[in-house]
Amino acid sequence: MNQIKDLVFPQDFFKLPKAVLSEIATELNVDSSKNKNELALDVFEEIREQEIPQGTLMSFESKVFATKTSVTWYRIDDSISQEDFIRLINQNAGFDASTGLLEIAEDEVTTEPQLLGLCQGHKDTDVIVRLIYKDSVRYEPSATSVRAVSKTSIATVYYDQNKGIIEVRGDTRKARDIAIKVAGLLNQTVNLEPVTDVFEREIGDIADNLSGELVEAKSKPQHYLEEYTDEETQSVIDVLSALDRYIETKDSDVLETSLQQISDSFGYKNGIVPFAALVLSGMETVGMQGNSEIRSLPLYSYLDPYLSHQNGFIKFPFRERNVEDEYTIRVGMTTKSVVFVSHVTESLIDYVRENVII
Repeated sequence: MNQIKDLVFPQDFFKLPKAVLSEIATELNVDSSKNKNELALDVFEEIREQEIPQGTLMSFESKVFATKTSVTWYRIDDSISQEDFIRLINQNAGFDASTGLLEIAEDEVTTEPQLLGLCQGHKDTDVIVRLIYKDSVRYEPSATSVRAVSKTSIATVYYDQNKGIIEVRGDTRKARDIAIKVAGLLNQTVNLEPVTDVFEREIGDIADNLSGELVEAKSKPQHYLEEYTDEETQSVIDVLSALDRYIETKDSDVLETSLQQISDSFGYKNGIVPFAALVLSGMETVGMQGNSEIRSLPLYSYLDPYLSHQNGFIKFPFRERNVEDEYTIRVGMTTKSVVFVSHVTESLIDYVRENVII
């Protein structure tokens, strides 16, 4: 059976921060004084070619696939065992993906994800699958010509047998294609359904499940009045201006007149429309952020009933090896994904998965 170190590639090491590379290099007795790129290549070659002490291996394996990444989850409608998962993929891969790697030239990589190999995950019941695909093309000009250079990306798929969850790590725009490829390798014997119920709840519920704080939210108005007449638009502006004037002069007559005008403009045609909804309906997006929990802010509480959250940042504590630190994730309510905005570990990703997918 392949090991995790058999499924790592140079680009995995280039994503690691230099501090992590230096730590691994020191444990491997590799010169850690080089620049990051040289260090990444040296560590990669050492790990792929040499016997690695178990402690160093565990530390490395907990970080290498957990760098800044996005995760998208799919649920298998009929959970299958780790053994059957591996057997089905091997049957359809055209090679033994659990003991070897696909040999493929750079120019043979296409936009369709292709299986590179698989191995047992960090737990006895998990599987890690790696796939390669053509991500983009850039042009490099020279003195007399322009050369097209393809960029390839390697995605990581994590299968959690106990939850029946497939976790796609990488570009969320490619997650569906990768999930389709995995379903095909499983001989279409299972249905993969995107995990969406998590993202149909309030974003604050996700923060609560992680014992965290919602520190930023980007939203769209729930109600959009498509046909604002000039008169209706002006009535909203008049109320806002009258509020400013009232605060300055305490003259309530102008404010009362403006409120009556907006009531006449919107009350009959659109039913009872809250003023906050009228103001927000003219905006494409609304953003709120703070250094700590924004749900406790009066303005957030006032506007929240009229907003549909698109994404948000959640800050939460996590303890690992008896040391507690704070981490931040970006939750995409529309993309149905979670982005780890900093370098994390497998333990942290496990914690988020277990507490978000209830």
